Amino acid sequence: MHGSILRHNDRVGDLVLNPVRGGEIAIEFQTMGERAWHQFLNFPEIGAGLVFMDFGNPTMLGQGIALYPYMNIALLRTNFFTLNMKPGAGVSFLNKRYSNTPHTPGTLVGANGAIGSVMNVFLTFGGNLEVPIGGGFSLTADYAWNHVSNGSIIQPNSGLNMMNAYIGLKYAPNHRNRPQPQRRPQEDIPREFSFEITLSGGVAQLHYRNENFYGIGSLAFGVYRPLSNWYRMGLGADVFYNGVFGVVNAPIEPVRSPNIPNYSHFYRTFIEENLFWNKIRAGVSWHHEFMIGRLTAGFHFGLYLYDPIKNLEPYTEHGTGNKGLIYRYNINAEDGWLYTRAVARYAITDNFFASVSLKTHLQRAEFIGWGLGWRF
Repeated sequence: MHGSILRHNDRVGDLVLNPVRGGEIAIEFQTMGERAWHQFLNFPEIGAGLVFMDFGNPTMLGQGIALYPYMNIALLRTNFFTLNMKPGAGVSFLNKRYSNTPHTPGTLVGANGAIGSVMNVFLTFGGNLEVPIGGGFSLTADYAWNHVSNGSIIQPNSGLNMMNAYIGLKYAPNHRNRPQPQRRPQEDIPREFSFEITLSGGVAQLHYRNENFYGIGSLAFGVYRPLSNWYRMGLGADVFYNGVFGVVNAPIEPVRSPNIPNYSHFYRTFIEENLFWNKIRAGVSWHHEFMIGRLTAGFHFGLYLYDPIKNLEPYTEHGTGNKGLIYRYNINAEDGWLYTRAVARYAITDNFFASVSLKTHLQRAEFIGWGLGWRF
């Protein structure tokens, strides 16, 4: 593996010294068509990978390992090569973080502001090319976006976004007697509307100088319709709660007001009162999800309709006035009007499901939510 860390903000950019290098070992299983989704997704391969990463800065970023399941979904299959789409998600462990790397206490200047925890999420999405060379061997090559962060559970959490290239060798030990996937008659998934309601919760930290954890939550309602046997589109309405915004976090150095009793040095949002309505945001969203048997996973793109925080960001002494629904903004200084969400749901029964989601504002994670939901 060889690649580079994207300099998506100044905190990360100052940490990038050398290319990312590493390697991976993985095991894959060919789906054989026993289930309908095997055929709907053109008989994908299911894999599990263990990847080692050296982030090119041994003092500040160090090394990490990640364990993750993934799927090779064939986009083009010929006698000479197979071109796959390769999504995956798992967990990563890093040996360097803010607390155990050189830094001046209470500041991010010259510090590791990208990673705040040992355990992090690992996400990957890219392309895979496989070229058979005989005797059960194949050459493989990947080019993928890789992401490591903790979803703002522990600050600081700028995270690492990487573009990495992989080249490797693959061997099928049973290649001589390897069975081939079988086409079986399957009924198309009905193109019927379904409705889902999901309640999620979790915790997040406000700032690296504030070690308290604050509750987060969301209530999401969505209506969906399959447009194929493997893809569905939907529209949703979302209500979010983030206890971080109840903290009195306007700084008093230099003193802005003698009436501000607390501060956290969180120079992003100017909040002087612990108001419930500052913790609430609501919006509408457009959903795109893959259907893989009992699993659905994809991305949501949302627009805030109610967002009292937007007029308090970026940080100034008295906020920034009244903004419309859509406006120009700097993602490094404020959240903005667009929210995004990566979501995965697993159906425990035909109606009841478990859910995990990562809510972000472009590349900035806000929180990870764990939830349960009902489909009808």
